[in-house]
Amino acid sequence: MAETVKRGPGRPRALPLAEQREAVLVAARRVFAEHGYRGATIERVAREANTPRPTVYELFEGKDELFRAVVDDAADRIVARLSASFGESADYPLRAFVRHNFAAVFDLFEQDGDAMTVLIHAERGNLDPPMFAAEETRRRVLAEVNGYTRSRWESAGFDIGDANEIMAVMFFRMAEGVAVRQVEDGNWDREALIDLLTEFTVGGLERLLQRGRIIEAAGRRARKG
Repeated sequence: MAETVKRGPGRPRALPLAEQREAVLVAARRVFAEHGYRGATIERVAREANTPRPTVYELFEGKDELFRAVVDDAADRIVARLSASFGESADYPLRAFVRHNFAAVFDLFEQDGDAMTVLIHAERGNLDPPMFAAEETRRRVLAEVNGYTRSRWESAGFDIGDANEIMAVMFFRMAEGVAVRQVEDGNWDREALIDLLTEFTVGGLERLLQRGRIIEAAGRRARKG
């Protein structure tokens, strides 16, 4: 019977490949969020991940591929959280639905700020040449918002047609811009800002609905006349 060969002392056994990749992605997310694309280096990522630099290159061909992977991962995290938030609030009254999901974007900045910051860097980094489809990533996030908000507006009686895409952009952009300000300056009142965004959105929808009813009534009167 063959003896089991015992492993002698030396370098510790490497983590499984999937765990190594996840450790590098987490470290890279922090580094790219703090330093942006131009300031980040593979060396910094390797130190942050406590991983040899050659291992990072084995997992990702270079900084371009690593940044793409970090951006895609950030988008996955954000889409998952927003999807969960919309699902949680699907049966809420309209105002509570809107407020809940604005709050979810604030939570993203507070709880997963590096992922949000990486997406902002991806969109506004002015990289030359572009090394990833930042606009495509943004569209992917907005498509999720668009799908959920469309069904919710329609269930509440708001038929805004193609304008829903603009509403989705406004929804996410407003929340993003205000949440950034609140995170950067803790003197801003988070709940008051969310209330402001909620009233702005719901008030606009109610005006659209009222305007549609006025136009519809005018059309009926014209037909009768």
